Amino acid sequence: MDVGDVYDADLNEDRRRRVLVISPARFNRLAGRAVVIPEQHGSPDDVLDPWRVVVDDTVYAVDHVRSVPAERLLKLIDRAPAAAVNTIRRAMRAIT
Repeated sequence: MDVGDVYDADLNEDRRRRVLVISPARFNRLAGRAVVIPEQHGSPDDVLDPWRVVVDDTVYAVDHVRSVPAERLLKLIDRAPAAAVNTIRRAMRAIT
Protein backbone atom coordinates (compact mmCIF):
# COMPACT_ATOMS: atom_id res chain seq x y z
CA MET A 1 0.00 0.00 0.00
CA ASP A 2 1.35 3.35 -1.08
CA VAL A 3 0.33 6.94 -1.80
CA GLY A 4 -2.48 7.00 -4.33
CA ASP A 5 -3.71 3.44 -3.82
CA VAL A 6 -7.50 3.14 -3.65
CA TYR A 7 -8.95 0.41 -1.41
CA ASP A 8 -12.27 -0.88 -0.21
CA ALA A 9 -11.95 -0.51 3.55
CA ASP A 10 -13.73 -1.44 6.75
CA LEU A 11 -14.10 1.84 8.65
CA ASN A 12 -16.44 0.48 11.35
CA GLU A 13 -19.47 1.73 9.45
CA ASP A 14 -22.53 -0.09 8.13
CA ARG A 15 -20.76 -0.93 4.90
CA ARG A 16 -17.38 -0.88 3.25
CA ARG A 17 -16.14 2.43 2.00
CA ARG A 18 -13.61 3.37 -0.65
CA VAL A 19 -10.52 5.16 0.68
CA LEU A 20 -7.45 6.70 -0.92
CA VAL A 21 -4.08 6.17 0.80
CA ILE A 22 -2.10 9.37 1.38
CA SER A 23 0.78 8.00 3.46
CA PRO A 24 3.96 6.54 1.92
CA ALA A 25 4.65 2.80 1.75
CA ARG A 26 7.52 2.93 4.25
CA PHE A 27 5.34 4.59 6.90
CA ASN A 28 2.54 2.10 6.26
CA ARG A 29 4.89 -0.86 6.55
CA LEU A 30 6.56 0.36 9.77
CA ALA A 31 3.33 1.53 11.45
CA GLY A 32 1.14 -1.34 10.30
CA ARG A 33 -1.48 1.21 9.32
CA ALA A 34 -2.16 3.79 6.64
CA VAL A 35 -3.34 7.38 6.57
CA VAL A 36 -6.35 7.60 4.26
CA ILE A 37 -9.08 9.91 3.04
CA PRO A 38 -12.55 8.40 2.60
CA GLU A 39 -14.94 8.56 -0.30
CA GLN A 40 -17.56 11.28 0.13
CA HIS A 41 -21.03 10.50 -1.10
CA GLY A 42 -22.51 12.94 -3.57
CA SER A 43 -22.11 14.06 -7.12
CA PRO A 44 -18.70 15.16 -8.44
CA ASP A 45 -20.58 18.13 -9.95
CA ASP A 46 -21.36 19.38 -6.43
CA VAL A 47 -17.70 19.70 -5.41
CA LEU A 48 -16.98 23.31 -4.48
CA ASP A 49 -14.78 23.05 -1.42
CA PRO A 50 -11.00 22.86 -1.84
CA TRP A 51 -10.93 19.95 0.62
CA ARG A 52 -13.11 17.77 -1.61
CA VAL A 53 -11.14 16.20 -4.46
CA VAL A 54 -12.56 14.30 -7.43
CA VAL A 55 -10.58 11.28 -8.64
CA ASP A 56 -12.08 9.27 -11.50
CA ASP A 57 -15.67 10.38 -10.70
CA THR A 58 -15.26 9.63 -6.99
CA VAL A 59 -15.22 12.47 -4.45
CA TYR A 60 -12.77 12.14 -1.55
CA ALA A 61 -13.04 14.17 1.67
CA VAL A 62 -9.56 15.47 2.46
CA ASP A 63 -10.84 17.04 5.68
CA HIS A 64 -11.86 13.57 6.96
CA VAL A 65 -8.31 12.22 7.05
CA ARG A 66 -7.82 9.25 9.39
CA SER A 67 -5.46 6.38 10.04
CA VAL A 68 -6.61 2.78 9.77
CA PRO A 69 -4.91 -0.54 10.54
CA ALA A 70 -3.56 -2.24 7.42
CA GLU A 71 -5.84 -5.24 7.90
CA ARG A 72 -8.88 -2.97 7.43
CA LEU A 73 -7.79 -2.20 3.87
CA LEU A 74 -9.63 -5.10 2.30
CA LYS A 75 -9.18 -4.95 -1.45
CA LEU A 76 -6.97 -2.87 -3.74
CA ILE A 77 -9.29 -1.30 -6.32
CA ASP A 78 -7.17 1.15 -8.31
CA ARG A 79 -4.39 3.70 -8.23
CA ALA A 80 -5.03 7.44 -8.47
CA PRO A 81 -3.17 9.37 -11.18
CA ALA A 82 -0.18 11.46 -10.08
CA ALA A 83 -2.04 14.69 -10.92
CA ALA A 84 -4.84 13.71 -8.52
CA VAL A 85 -2.34 12.93 -5.76
CA ASN A 86 -0.79 16.38 -6.26
CA THR A 87 -4.24 17.98 -6.03
CA ILE A 88 -4.82 16.12 -2.75
CA ARG A 89 -1.49 17.37 -1.39
CA ARG A 90 -2.49 20.96 -2.24
CA ALA A 91 -5.87 20.43 -0.55
CA MET A 92 -4.12 19.11 2.57
CA ARG A 93 -1.96 22.23 2.72
CA ALA A 94 -5.03 24.44 2.21
CA ILE A 95 -6.76 23.12 5.33
CA THR A 96 -3.74 23.09 7.66
